[in-house]
Amino acid sequence: MKKLTAIVMALAMVFALAACGGEPEPTPTPELTSEELAAKYAEAITSARSEDDNEFTPVVTDPAGLDDYNWQLLGFTAADVEAFALAQSLMNIKAYCVALFKPAEGRDEAVLSGLQSYVDSTEQSFSTYLPDQHEISQNAILETLDDGSILLVMSPDWDNVHDGIVSALAA
Repeated sequence: MKKLTAIVMALAMVFALAACGGEPEPTPTPELTSEELAAKYAEAITSARSEDDNEFTPVVTDPAGLDDYNWQLLGFTAADVEAFALAQSLMNIKAYCVALFKPAEGRDEAVLSGLQSYVDSTEQSFSTYLPDQHEISQNAILETLDDGSILLVMSPDWDNVHDGIVSALAA
């Protein structure tokens, strides 16, 4: 009986030591302030776009830089987001919007559905004229990234811009 108890105790120690030797906990990354996150978003967008796009469609990160009309177009309010970076054409002859949004707590669906409505509206408005802009709106990418950020890319070079932004955020 003593041998069986010794064997059970030895096995328990082996399992305990194995459990302690697991993978180390990842070091948590410090959380960015809203301003830092907006700056990171703006840099990702800027690095992924052409010089012309950066010059003629600047990136806005300050809610005060957008008026009520902009927020109405997007389908949500400044209170729905914690941070953002947005480059958007307001001319009705161009389907263009490249943006990253970090929804405020519990506002993910409001931001995502607002942006989907914006994409649908843009596509509808170009369905009867400017076929090249209609195609751009049809190819729009709207997705939630792993960190909860919502990315919208509606631009002529949509696939490269998308990939560039995702790569820049991962770096």
